[in-house]
Amino acid sequence: MEKKYSQLEIARILGEPKDPRKPYTLLVEKICEIDTADPDEYVYYYDVLQDTDKVYTTIANGVTQQAVSPDTPTLFTFVDIASPEYYIKITDLADAKERVLARKVATINRALNAWENYKIITTMNAAVQAANIHSLKSGVNHFNFENLIDMIDGLLEYASSFVLVAGNQIDKDIKLWDWTDNKYQSLKEALNDLDVEIVRVKQTVTIDGSATDVLDTNTAFLVGIDSEVGKPNLFVRKRLDTIKILGGVITENGDMPERLIFVSPNPITVTGSARYLAVGVTGYENVVVATINPYAIAKFNRS
Repeated sequence: MEKKYSQLEIARILGEPKDPRKPYTLLVEKICEIDTADPDEYVYYYDVLQDTDKVYTTIANGVTQQAVSPDTPTLFTFVDIASPEYYIKITDLADAKERVLARKVATINRALNAWENYKIITTMNAAVQAANIHSLKSGVNHFNFENLIDMIDGLLEYASSFVLVAGNQIDKDIKLWDWTDNKYQSLKEALNDLDVEIVRVKQTVTIDGSATDVLDTNTAFLVGIDSEVGKPNLFVRKRLDTIKILGGVITENGDMPERLIFVSPNPITVTGSARYLAVGVTGYENVVVATINPYAIAKFNRS
């Protein structure tokens, strides 16, 4: 008996594209306060510091600044994140190649993770205060130890313990400090003494059909992660209602997923280097990204 094609069955097999062993990116874990929200739940931010008078949060078309005071909480807006559409060949489905499906889940997971990181970087970039933006010293052509000290110095009043979110070239400069500056000392010990951890970011997202760097290779952000309000960024994923007609995760115990996979209702012809018949799959999630303490963030531009 022939089996009828069902996009819901494929979505069910693919399941929730979130690794239970590592549900959040390293960047989210290191520099964000993390939370989840139910489908009908609002997310507010309540000010706890008299001198914190503004927060920055993502909206559909960018980042916005919102006023906040101790008696007036700020309501955050969830934004949609979707992966590119990926394709599973009909021949692979016909051959029941489940590993192909597993690889597509991993691909969707990486794409959504990159978008989360991009939203965080974009929000911090809008929030960082002018006094905490640094550049190369006169006569110096690389990010050096003195630049890092200057960044830390601007944040000490607001936070301690730091994460340096580094673009690829900044990370390379740091690894070459001992060689370039001829200091002959342990880089690991120097960073430990300053209580600085480095997170290197080298990812791209697709915007208007073009690959865009999540973090420019010549840019770094220093984030103070130990302050009166905790980490300076907030990251919230919404639990999504498992509407069966839309696909995604279909569970028996009522658990709601944080990510869904949508499958095209009919096979489509994909044209690339070679034409083939395939099913389109797209990952989706709904998040809030906000910088709630912009004074605990510094930025460095190498170029």
